[in-house]
Amino acid sequence: MFLVVGQGNPGPEYERTRHNVGFQVLDRLGLPFRREGKALLARARIGAEEGFFLKPLTYYNLTGEAVAPLVRQHGIPPERILVVHDEMDLPLGRLRLKAGGSPAGNRGVASIAQALGTLDFHRLRIGIGKPPSKELGAAYVLSPFALEELPLVERVLEAAKEAVLCWAEKGLPPCANRYNALDLRTLDPRRGL
Repeated sequence: MFLVVGQGNPGPEYERTRHNVGFQVLDRLGLPFRREGKALLARARIGAEEGFFLKPLTYYNLTGEAVAPLVRQHGIPPERILVVHDEMDLPLGRLRLKAGGSPAGNRGVASIAQALGTLDFHRLRIGIGKPPSKELGAAYVLSPFALEELPLVERVLEAAKEAVLCWAEKGLPPCANRYNALDLRTLDPRRGL
């Protein structure tokens, strides 16, 4: 049993923002989500294992409130939880799969860690780049991508979807080896990933 959590904020005003790339990746899986508790939830089999895909309805900074009940109900171990979220410390075009580590200011990750009592879950960090200044951080993550960024965003979301499916089926090490080295800024979009 595994769990993939896409971080984001509910509501149409947030749909295309940088902060909602976690939701956008899960949306690309084409799964039938239904409301359950404080989340939209889908269940699917990937390879030999069945798991859950969760989009919290609690708002980004309270993600743990939606994650913890499902984890406890199904006894999902931290190493079979993947949190998909935006990352300002990575440029747009880069992905990073990792196990554990500090929330580094990501309040959604901190909320999950607090609710679960551990930081040992896995993360797929999706680069969104830095704001023009630190003071503009909140406005930056809640803004949509620029028009000229959209072709690269499409490639990033597709690669992130593939990384999620890889992780669900094969675990972290082989997928991290493949996707952490990928720089989608340098790929020819006509040749695909």
